[in-house]
Amino acid sequence: MEHSEVDVAIIGAGLSGIAFARFYLDTHPECRLTILEKDGCIGGVWSAERVFDAFWAQSPLRMISFSDVALEVPKDAPKLHDTFEAKYVTQYLEEYVDSHVYNGWPLRSRIRLNVELRSVEKTGSGWILQFDGVAQKNLRCNKLAVASGLTSSPIMPSFPRSRDWMAPILHHRDFGFHSKAMLASSSPYKNITVLGGGKSAADMVYASAKAGKKVSWIVRKTGEGPGIFMNPAANGRYRNNAEAGATRKATMLNPSGFHPMPEWAQVLHQSVSERENLDSRLFAADRRYKIWANYREREGALLGFCELEPTASFFWVNGPVGMIQQDDFWDLVSQKVNVYRSDLSGTNNNSIILDDGREVSTDVLLCGTGWDARYPFLSSKQVIELGLPHDPCKDSEEERQSWNNLMDAADRKIVRQYPVLARPPADCKPIGGISLTPARLYHGIASLTDSSIIFLGRARMSNNFRGAEAQAIWATAYWDEHVTIPPFEQAQREVAYMNAFSRRRHPSRGVDGINFHTDLVWYTDRLVSEAGLTSHRKGWWEDSDEPCLASDFRDCKDEYLAKYGSKQAG
Repeated sequence: MEHSEVDVAIIGAGLSGIAFARFYLDTHPECRLTILEKDGCIGGVWSAERVFDAFWAQSPLRMISFSDVALEVPKDAPKLHDTFEAKYVTQYLEEYVDSHVYNGWPLRSRIRLNVELRSVEKTGSGWILQFDGVAQKNLRCNKLAVASGLTSSPIMPSFPRSRDWMAPILHHRDFGFHSKAMLASSSPYKNITVLGGGKSAADMVYASAKAGKKVSWIVRKTGEGPGIFMNPAANGRYRNNAEAGATRKATMLNPSGFHPMPEWAQVLHQSVSERENLDSRLFAADRRYKIWANYREREGALLGFCELEPTASFFWVNGPVGMIQQDDFWDLVSQKVNVYRSDLSGTNNNSIILDDGREVSTDVLLCGTGWDARYPFLSSKQVIELGLPHDPCKDSEEERQSWNNLMDAADRKIVRQYPVLARPPADCKPIGGISLTPARLYHGIASLTDSSIIFLGRARMSNNFRGAEAQAIWATAYWDEHVTIPPFEQAQREVAYMNAFSRRRHPSRGVDGINFHTDLVWYTDRLVSEAGLTSHRKGWWEDSDEPCLASDFRDCKDEYLAKYGSKQAG
């Protein structure tokens, strides 16, 4: 399905792109809509090119699908507390884009793969997109949804390498494609070194150790440090810890940027005499997960295992966060993996040299070193005009001072509301550039200066399926003019508060101003409620105790159509 001009173009065929395309076409079935994807298959982080055996979903089954079609896992498939292998998400998404048909065209036929976007240019009320990889080199659209998310452009480490260093260096993005050959017993790669402290690094460590390789795990001192790894086990009605944490009841004491705290909880936050009691509740998870992993006294552990104990806090999310889904993970890693807490200072022909002089034999280096959130197809001028992170020196003095004043006022208000946020850990390392402005996007989605472009999947959330659907609903209502952004000055104040709250609440990973990791419940509720929908609410009792499930939004399409009707064009 090829057009040189379309109503809506979506950049990215991952969760956010698919979710938005589906809801927008549900409500605009005759819209000329195209999705541009630079990879060779759909799914983003869940694509067939990226998954591997040790890669499991981090959310439980009831939380990890779109609302209109449930994801099913074979009864005999391995599971741990309702988590499962990522390959079933891949299969689900592949089937999803085939089964959704609009105006005679399945969603898959609207996706162009292997398209490398070079630039976008605003022209009149629309956009011209120029790209490589296909015969047709440009496309005009009336509206543009940037849904390439946070896991498109890998960050590769920079360190001195000797001329005789021959070992390949791969990012987690490419591990899935090469993993079977690399981990085979006949492979020449016997000594595998993994760099990084987060969940992507942990998955590659586990996969390599399980394959019988000699594994070294390097966590840099200058990085974020070791990840905060959760135990998936839960109690009572919940199948998984992620479910237990994704309830309104569980978030009552959590400072939120999208929902007022109950009066009794606000009193607890404001009371000096209750500070010890409050801290014991807010930081309980940190103690619980450290005891579970038993970093310092685990029987049979190698000498360096204790280096994996995180200094980061689950409350602050000032380090990588992940869930362990294999029963034997800690035993395998503690007894079979050599852990180093050090930076890389160089190499020789077959080893990485650490800054303390130790040498780590390395046949291949696997990097779980994060992602670059910038959009390479946008010019520096467009980045500034649209409100994306940029050097504040590029703003006028008046504009810079105005935003600084708004941010300072918002920060003072936040600290008065939540004194605990005035006491961040001393060793927090801002990720993404504290020297840049935050992303000045309304609700982390809409530019304040141009309503014809939206950004989906850029905000950090703890469940991306739910986040993708909620953003798709709000963005559709926004483009249909059922949601309106407040007048400019009020919108600036709201955005400044959101940005300041993100930086206070998540002092490492919130510097971009749109980190909603601990605000999944209230952020997604705000988006859908502002779109004028209520069918996702469960009723007074269940609203408090039931977790955020994929099925919550299943009636939103029909409710939207009943309330607003459908439109025939984008």
